[in-house]
Amino acid sequence: MRLAAIVLRELPENLRTLALMNVLSAIATAALLWLVDAAAKDAAKGIVSPRLLVMYAVTVTLFGVTHNYALVTASQDAERLIHKIRLRLFDLVRRADLVTVDRIGRASLHGVLTQDTQTLAQTLPLLAIGGQQAVMLVFLAVYLAWLSPLACVMAFAFAGIAVAVKVARVQRLRRSMVEAAAAETRVFDGLTDLLRGFKEVRMNRRRGDGLIRDLADASARARAVNVEMKEQWGRNFALVEAMFYTLIGMMVFVVPLFTTGYHAVVVAATTAALFIVGPVSTVSFVTPLVAQTEMALSNIEAMEERLRAAAGRAPDEGAERLPGPPTSIALKDATFAYHDSEGASVFAVGPLSAEFQAGEITFITGGNGSGKSTMLRLLTGLMPLSGGQLLADGEPVPAERMQSYRDMISAIFSDYHLSRRLYGVAEPDPARVRALLERLEMQDKVAVADGGFSTVSLSTGQRKRLALVVAQLEDKPVIVLDEWAADQDPHFRRVFYEELLPELKALGKIVICVTHDERWFGLADRVHHMNEGRIEEGHGHHHLFALEPA
Repeated sequence: MRLAAIVLRELPENLRTLALMNVLSAIATAALLWLVDAAAKDAAKGIVSPRLLVMYAVTVTLFGVTHNYALVTASQDAERLIHKIRLRLFDLVRRADLVTVDRIGRASLHGVLTQDTQTLAQTLPLLAIGGQQAVMLVFLAVYLAWLSPLACVMAFAFAGIAVAVKVARVQRLRRSMVEAAAAETRVFDGLTDLLRGFKEVRMNRRRGDGLIRDLADASARARAVNVEMKEQWGRNFALVEAMFYTLIGMMVFVVPLFTTGYHAVVVAATTAALFIVGPVSTVSFVTPLVAQTEMALSNIEAMEERLRAAAGRAPDEGAERLPGPPTSIALKDATFAYHDSEGASVFAVGPLSAEFQAGEITFITGGNGSGKSTMLRLLTGLMPLSGGQLLADGEPVPAERMQSYRDMISAIFSDYHLSRRLYGVAEPDPARVRALLERLEMQDKVAVADGGFSTVSLSTGQRKRLALVVAQLEDKPVIVLDEWAADQDPHFRRVFYEELLPELKALGKIVICVTHDERWFGLADRVHHMNEGRIEEGHGHHHLFALEPA
């Protein structure tokens, strides 16, 4: 069983103590039943025993302490296990290359990192409670067997039947819940079409009528499925409750027919039967969760294996450091090929040879699908080369220095994600932050406080301006700008090309910019034009382009 193996491997330190506390809690429960029976017999005679009262108080205290310890410790260990799993996955994802992440798929990674770990967070504490209740049932069975073996057999046999019926009906109920969720999703999708396509709906009566009809049908289906699901739940609840009442009736009406001397323990046996109802209900509730937990753990382990296998094939990229900030970086005869799931090449780039110098602006141009983004990913070390070399100051960058190489680059890709917090940036000088925000005309929209931006709920162009603020605060020797100006208004596009890029060049940085703005090609020291995965000859120098007057 995968769950047991992981618990034994990851959380061995508290298992013995936890098992002991569960046993003591179960013994205390059985002892309480015996004390209640003994005290009831004394009370029937008009006697109140101080000894039994003290024993009862001590036993209740023991039960409370052990029960609380077991529940709290199990919950803490469950959360600690989830935390360890998450940290491992986070680190494996961080060390994976971009090809691995793309091949696995962000949706799959997101599902494991959120949904499957949330499943564990929800089920593990409940399973811990179920385990505790199962131990309690063992000791209650021993106590009931001591009172009457026949009553014990009948009680637990009937309870087993009740649990089997409940689990089977719960499985059917879960299928109804899935159908209900799907029906609600159809309603949500229709509502999304109505709200996001509001202009189109208003512009076309027939389209609006058709959408409303579909919404009405989806809502009617959701209503029918939800009604059926709730009817099933009501029937299940009533049936299980009736079965447990039947169990109590068996203790007082059926068992006496088959055994002698039972009259002396009938109250104690019936009380014990009442006590097993709660634990049996709990165990029956958590039993289906075992399969759910096993599935989540299976998904997590499979993802760990895929990420670890990818990381295991590569050397430690942080083992060595570059001698210093590079004054040039280059690709030399670099090649790369994308492959489908069957290993067939679907797109290839290269061989690519291009050099980028400090104190120079290099433009990379080309149409959609020409290989510009792939070239940047190779140049920045995000994807391993299939062939050729990645150079820094004319020397090949070995895999052991790749992280140090990437640490020299600030990159704002076309799909750049802007975090609100300034990760990796030391506490910035407030005066410098204000100056940068003013330079990028963002001082009235955003402030920097407590290590992060006050907001990132901005337009795409404004978020890219903040990304440039981050890049300038990082102050790395290489800056890569992937179609940065595409989302800027005409005024700020001119500021970018005619002011910001020359300023970065004057600082001695290696400036690499992917652009389609031919008007400003003349500002570049070099221009590399990509076409069908290659750099076309004859586009290497800025004198081929003339800067148009403003």
